[in-house]
Amino acid sequence: MKIGFYAPLKPPDHPAPSGDRRMARLLMTALEGMGHQVALISTLRCYNRDADSRLEDRIAAEAAAETDRLVASWQADPATRPDLLFTYHVYHKAADYLGPALKVRLAVPYVIAEASIAPKRRNGPWAKGYVQAEAAIRAADALLAITELDRVCLAGFAGEEKVSLLPPFLDPAPYRAAAAERDEHRRMLAGRFGLDPHKPWLLAVGMMRAGDKLASYACLAEALSLAS
Repeated sequence: MKIGFYAPLKPPDHPAPSGDRRMARLLMTALEGMGHQVALISTLRCYNRDADSRLEDRIAAEAAAETDRLVASWQADPATRPDLLFTYHVYHKAADYLGPALKVRLAVPYVIAEASIAPKRRNGPWAKGYVQAEAAIRAADALLAITELDRVCLAGFAGEEKVSLLPPFLDPAPYRAAAAERDEHRRMLAGRFGLDPHKPWLLAVGMMRAGDKLASYACLAEALSLAS
């Protein structure tokens, strides 16, 4: 099956690393591993961090033009036309304008992984993004939730039959390879950072952004120093 992949929050080829980008790449790899042909159909970002109404209007206009461009390209080369549309991560700050429109224009199934809906955003500064996110979720033929909380919320909103829980998944091969060289890696890291290889180590992995996130790690480090 030819699958058209799209991530409105951040495309999987975006230069800035993030968990969202990583998830998009993993999903594409997983779909390819199941034998499908997966193509990134667009890098159009629909991210509206600050609830800017004019930005949301501009995103909608750009998405309409992008929809026309994609349809024209597939009409010119039908062999590249997707059999299914797959969108990753839809919510009021990053609504999907392409998926619902392309579903109608192409008459193909439309799937969303990690959709979330927050009814409290129905009114107020996020209203435009919320309305489009809601429209996308209602238009989807299937919804893949990555948490039980999202699954329950989406089932109550879009119907139980539409929603499935997508359990966590990883390719274990890199971790098995790393485990086989654990002692060597531990020796190297101990020497590099002056760590005691005979004591347990705690590793925190995340984006060390300024503000609450970075402050939380500083707080954790201070608490650990008191316990040592």
